[in-house]
Amino acid sequence: MRSRTAAGGLPVSPDNGARWVVRAQGVVVDVPGRRIADGLDLGLAPGECVAVMGPSGSGKTTVLNTLAGLVRPSGGTVDVCGERVSGVPQDRAAAVRMARIGMVFQFGELMPELSVLENVALPAAFAGHRDAAARAGRLLGLVGLAGYEQRAPEELSGGEAQRAAIARALVCGPRLVLADEPTGALDETNAARVTTVLLDACRENDAALLVATHNPRVAAAMDRTLHLRAGRLTGEAAR
Repeated sequence: MRSRTAAGGLPVSPDNGARWVVRAQGVVVDVPGRRIADGLDLGLAPGECVAVMGPSGSGKTTVLNTLAGLVRPSGGTVDVCGERVSGVPQDRAAAVRMARIGMVFQFGELMPELSVLENVALPAAFAGHRDAAARAGRLLGLVGLAGYEQRAPEELSGGEAQRAAIARALVCGPRLVLADEPTGALDETNAARVTTVLLDACRENDAALLVATHNPRVAAAMDRTLHLRAGRLTGEAAR
């Protein structure tokens, strides 16, 4: 099928237009002395897995945080599942983030005082899901950590901790997963395994995935790769 373009000329799949999970249009983000995003556009459909590459300091983390409603852009709009997360009160953005977005960080960021199961269940418990523990247990099985429920985070390897973090990101059933250098602290073997787990888990849940990475092998595993250059995303259509 022939691809078409979103606003700003960013290639997208032919069937993406009617049901965006996340759509950013004309986003401008300024930090002191520098413009990170300069008319940035992006559209992701359900189940679409995309990498964002760029040199250190190019603003990949800031872009992900803007899509999550954690950074307020000075221009443009960001919508997640049709709900505005830019230019709205912080509590409204937080509500959308809790219901629609899962986040994976470079070092997992598990809470040391909680068990693995409690770490994974925590967002669901905060969101009021009575089946938080059951959700967490199912996802730990999905990422290959069945039997690890009662372990402390310090007992996990780097790869295991990152897989637990992936389960935590998915526990509320998000439509969008944002992963910031999820393999950056791992060796190549664990990086490959974590990438596979992340892709499989998102596809199993039909969640869109955006991964900021320096690793070309991680990028090659995605449906397509975008590059952050001069405050804009450029890249190829979905394969």
